[in-house]
Amino acid sequence: MSAYVYRRGSIFWALTLITVGILFLYQNFNPAIHPWEILAKFWPVVIIFWGASKLIDHIQARAHPESTPPPLFSASEVILLVLVLITGTVVSKVVLHQWSWLESGINGGNSDDWDGIFTNSYTYTQTVSAPAGGPQPHLVLVDHHGDVELRSVSEAGLQASIKEVVHASNDQEAKKISDRLKFEFVHQGGQYTLQSNIDSLGDSARNVRLDIVLSLPAAATTDVTVEHGDLTASGLKGDQNFTVDHGDAHITQVEGLVKLRKTGGSTQVSNVKGSVELEGHGDDVQISDVTGAATVNGDFSGDVEFSNVGQTLHYLSPRTDLTTQQLTGRLTMDSGSLEANGVRGPFEINTRAKDINLDGFAHSVKITNTDGDIQLRAAAALTHPIEVQSNKGEIQISIPPNSAFQIDAVSRHGEVDSEFNGPDLKVNNSGDQPSITGSYGKGGPTIHLSTAYGTIHLGQGEASMPPTPPEPPAAPTPSSRT
Repeated sequence: MSAYVYRRGSIFWALTLITVGILFLYQNFNPAIHPWEILAKFWPVVIIFWGASKLIDHIQARAHPESTPPPLFSASEVILLVLVLITGTVVSKVVLHQWSWLESGINGGNSDDWDGIFTNSYTYTQTVSAPAGGPQPHLVLVDHHGDVELRSVSEAGLQASIKEVVHASNDQEAKKISDRLKFEFVHQGGQYTLQSNIDSLGDSARNVRLDIVLSLPAAATTDVTVEHGDLTASGLKGDQNFTVDHGDAHITQVEGLVKLRKTGGSTQVSNVKGSVELEGHGDDVQISDVTGAATVNGDFSGDVEFSNVGQTLHYLSPRTDLTTQQLTGRLTMDSGSLEANGVRGPFEINTRAKDINLDGFAHSVKITNTDGDIQLRAAAALTHPIEVQSNKGEIQISIPPNSAFQIDAVSRHGEVDSEFNGPDLKVNNSGDQPSITGSYGKGGPTIHLSTAYGTIHLGQGEASMPPTPPEPPAAPTPSSRT
């Protein structure tokens, strides 16, 4: 009988190398393919096929009992698996999230940081203009690589100042590329599109960055896309529609609706006479002094801050669903906490694993949280219901002593205590479900509190007056600039 020789899945790594090599080779024929992005999304497939190959080897070894198979994983393979997990996680965080400059460089994009290693940069400037055919022209622009700034001016026309940053081995080569670049405003109806022939440059287009400054009538509306760069806009009236990929957005002093789509970078929007709509994903978000509503829908990994939002504030992410109204103070959020003061309208949040501190609320409160401590302090005697449900954590609520209310509070496997005492108020700390039930004073809104493995504290406190409403943002001046 011939002895069976156990053979490990030796072709697995060979097939992996072949697949990765084909992926990068295909990019040379189709630049639209981004192999690093594909690897960042699908790298766990490597572990799946590795495990499948090990399982097949194990089954084959069991079919030949005359040979003793080695362990399913050797010590070196365990170390290799850990390294693959760490590397895959880092690549996913870098490429799929906000390090867009690295993604651009790896994928052969227009990255000054990478191109400058092998070439020099040369700067040229062109200016184009067009008369405005109406009182409210509409501008359309797509900038593949470079910063865009929008300024309001008192003149009726449109003007674009384009700074060309060309990477080349020498100034003669750079000048040839610059001379081939042409720009013009194309007017159709009430719409003006700033067009260029950069796509006709072929591979040379990847070595050009266009920083564009647009001077527009204050009443102009826009539809602007910035793929790799920052956006700055100020002093405009009318609805604005922005898309910013892999860059920061700074928008201020706008009268009208601001719609912004982000896929990276930070966001700052302030002094808006109208509403703000933000969607996508990115880093820090700061929205302030908005007379209308503010809506944020997406996954923003940095700090989120709102202040002085006149109407409804709605924040929706994979983890948190928050709705409140009339924020005269400030609300900040990060991955593990939320702090707010000066909430004059209803406050409702559904989240998980977040500590919540709500100071100076003046309306109804509804909180659903899986894990985290919750602190509430009323601005005045209660007039609206409070409902808090938490699977785990402490709940502290402080209300003025002249409040009247009806309460039903239970802490499973926890404790309860109350600074309010009365004949109709019962505080029970016995058993597995300590509770505070009954009523205090005559009538009043209901308070429902529920948690586990934490203390519910019903305290008396002085009224916390909310901040006075801010004055409306000042009207932008024609020459205003960020």
